[in-house]
Amino acid sequence: MSTIARPAPARTCPSSAQAVPLASVPTYAPAVGALERVLDTFRTVNRTSKDIVSDARLQQLEWVAAELAIALPLGLSETAGESLADLLAPDAVTAYLALARGGFLRTMPTVDTDPSSFDASQRIRIYCLEAFARQAKVPFEAPDMPPMELRPTCSPRFRDVITEHLHEEAEKWPDADRPDAIVRGLAMWGVMCDALPRLGELEGMLLPDLTLTEDSYRLAIIRQPQGGLRGKIPEPELVALSDETGRRIGDWVERRENLISRLQGGVPRHLWLSAFPHPDAGVPILRRGISKWYKKVADAVQVKQDAAGVPADGLVPTRWETMRRTLLAERQALESCTG
Repeated sequence: MSTIARPAPARTCPSSAQAVPLASVPTYAPAVGALERVLDTFRTVNRTSKDIVSDARLQQLEWVAAELAIALPLGLSETAGESLADLLAPDAVTAYLALARGGFLRTMPTVDTDPSSFDASQRIRIYCLEAFARQAKVPFEAPDMPPMELRPTCSPRFRDVITEHLHEEAEKWPDADRPDAIVRGLAMWGVMCDALPRLGELEGMLLPDLTLTEDSYRLAIIRQPQGGLRGKIPEPELVALSDETGRRIGDWVERRENLISRLQGGVPRHLWLSAFPHPDAGVPILRRGISKWYKKVADAVQVKQDAAGVPADGLVPTRWETMRRTLLAERQALESCTG
């Protein structure tokens, strides 16, 4: 990681991040070297345990480390470059976050003016700074975290539109001849509506997480800690499923048994498997596959909406996370009214 000085931006730094002028910028700062060694540790963990340091989190850690290297020659504090503890000291962190929020550390132009995106970036920066300090075992005083707010979402009516489309597709086939992918899609969408899982949480569901009895349907979900490496331990959450979702999952479990009977070698424990005509039918479906399935469904619904003259702002979202947030916002609104 380079520590070569860069020309300061023409804009004036915010008062809360006034840089301490440096008479000369060293070609090597001990703090940056220590930061690079910590980053190498995260890279090593990422190669072997992506559930601990995911690819996305590693990318964020490298991004923040690169910003710190850019910010250091601008002057974060008089001693920021001497050690990692000094680089993560409150005064240096305050100056770094102010420079970052002001756009002084960007290497590419941006047109995003959404304040919520600035807050999200600041939260990521603080999470990463905490991760660096925790790994290096140096003191860290976390600054106040920007408030977390859900972005504006679309109408909850979109859930019903997706549900109706899936039912229409299923009704085109007799029960015995219905493709496995449609049976799985109905079950997966039912879990979405009942449990609101993120893609990673859906991907990680195992068959033993499911409890189906004559009078109840329950699913244990390992909720992914938000904010990354913050010392949180994922714990299962037991979610009660609706009767319809329970029946849909029961249908899928039967199809799942037929899929794994064709496999050679080990039998997967994952609840959601790829289905024909996928060449790897019977192996666990990854989050990218789930995302592609949902987008394909949403695209088909949009074709119908276009034919019906639905305006652009009324089209169903094509991203799983956007739909998840919509259902979450609806649920929270209902709870606030009945609470």
